Amino acid sequence: MPLETTPYDAVDFLRDDEDIAGYLAEMLDADSLVLTERAVRDVERAKGLPDDPALDLAARLYRAAHAVGLRLTTAPRAA
Repeated sequence: MPLETTPYDAVDFLRDDEDIAGYLAEMLDADSLVLTERAVRDVERAKGLPDDPALDLAARLYRAAHAVGLRLTTAPRAA
């Protein structure tokens, strides 16, 4: 019997700004550039932000965080 799969899209589970903020925070905590970029893309889609190829990842992250009322800060990495 072949394995049946269904498409998964994180955006389907990002219902409000609190969900989106938590998702973005968890992805940033993973300390992975690939996951950060994926999370930013998902937040942009969830918030209906336009795709702007002129923006680099830092600008897109700032814009995504701002869209859900977050302020980006720094903290020491846990050992």
